[in-house]
Amino acid sequence: MRPSAMREVTAPSLLDLARQTQLMRATTAQFFPRDVFRDSAWDMMLELFIADQQNRPICVKELILVSGESATSALRRIDRLEGAELLQRRTDPADHRRLAVTLTDRGIKAMTAMLQHLYLTMGNGTHRGTEIRPD
Repeated sequence: MRPSAMREVTAPSLLDLARQTQLMRATTAQFFPRDVFRDSAWDMMLELFIADQQNRPICVKELILVSGESATSALRRIDRLEGAELLQRRTDPADHRRLAVTLTDRGIKAMTAMLQHLYLTMGNGTHRGTEIRPD
């Protein structure tokens, strides 16, 4: 292979890893019944982490859709995550009728640590021994 044809391999960002994890979660639906293989809290945390990395707001309604659960069940899950101080709800400054949901510092730290653990400690072959960019 000519040197000019080789692509430089760069370390993945946390955003890249979160997206990859979200894609893997969605792929499970091809092999397992969604109502059996569901972890809505993890799906919500991934979506909130990705939104945080993109500086994009998420409202409660969007998070309910991401969860794949009924509104009542999803709101209970959001309550538990908020009780664990992993996320917080606030009135959306752009639209006071909506509630925006964001990760707390604790939630960001937990997601960062989890993604690093998944892709470094467990040795995902494509990322083993590489640094992860914070982006």
